[in-house]
Amino acid sequence: MARSQIIFTLGDPLSVNCEGLFTILETSKITQYCPVVVIGSRWQIEHQSKVLSKNLPLYQTLTELDQPLNPGFYSFDPSPIIGREPPENLSEEIRGQMMVSYLNAIPKNMQMPFAVLTGPIDKHVASLGEFKFPGQTEFFEHHWQGEALMLLAGPKLRVGLATNHLPLKDVPKAMTQPLILRKLAIFAEGLRNIYGITHPKIAVCGLNPHCGDRGLFGSEEIEIIRPAIEAFQNNFAWTTVSGPLPADTVFHSAAQGLFDGVLAMYHDQGLGPLKTIHFDTAVNVSVGLRNLRVSPDHGPAASLYGKGTASMKSFTAAFDLCEKWLEQHGANS
Repeated sequence: MARSQIIFTLGDPLSVNCEGLFTILETSKITQYCPVVVIGSRWQIEHQSKVLSKNLPLYQTLTELDQPLNPGFYSFDPSPIIGREPPENLSEEIRGQMMVSYLNAIPKNMQMPFAVLTGPIDKHVASLGEFKFPGQTEFFEHHWQGEALMLLAGPKLRVGLATNHLPLKDVPKAMTQPLILRKLAIFAEGLRNIYGITHPKIAVCGLNPHCGDRGLFGSEEIEIIRPAIEAFQNNFAWTTVSGPLPADTVFHSAAQGLFDGVLAMYHDQGLGPLKTIHFDTAVNVSVGLRNLRVSPDHGPAASLYGKGTASMKSFTAAFDLCEKWLEQHGANS
């Protein structure tokens, strides 16, 4: 029996998530040698396959998740009595409850290694279902009891975030040497363990314009960021860390191949450049947790639901990363 598996959560029903699932099942042969388990509404899967004129492959219905499975396609519905109508007719509260039930159903511990591909959620709608986290990254930190680095990765550029979903006004006071040290350590280990980069080269952004210009526009670079980089480099000799470097130039250098990754200080500092280069090909990885969690680097795209026109490149890139990770870390017997 195959012990490794990929879990796919359907996320927001009013989205392109089912379309992403169908695209993966059409283009990948992984179910021939690995179990793929979808956590979500069976009603929605079947309804949306008809809306999109997709031939849904045969699947088995599970009543529990923590069990060894043969290769194939499986479905687990943690909330089968709700959501049984077209997603455009569902209330936001019901959609929120569905999203939360899918995430809560993900095992906290399993005997076998597994990778999770999460369908995007509408964070506001999820909050109406009592989702109490800024995003899915923070949910998985709580669910799997660890600290994660939010890593956005495309073919040319990988960007880690020192802070995630934080108001800009709160970023400076969140900047501490221990925070940067921890995020750099998670980043370096992730580049090595997920991407196979033995000696990663990481650039660290400054917080202020021109990296503060020697204190003229701010002192965080002098007092916090540079000392953290020096302390990290002393303890992680197998990495090369450069910085702090100005955010208006470092991403260009990284895209040219001079760095394996860039640590940005806040959300839009890193995601603006990344999405300019990799708008529909990047993936979001929660690095540093006990299992792999990856997601497309976009939202649910509710306006494209049912149209069949959304780009599926980010979905397929996320699934490809799950496959590669299981090849390295999975176990079959």
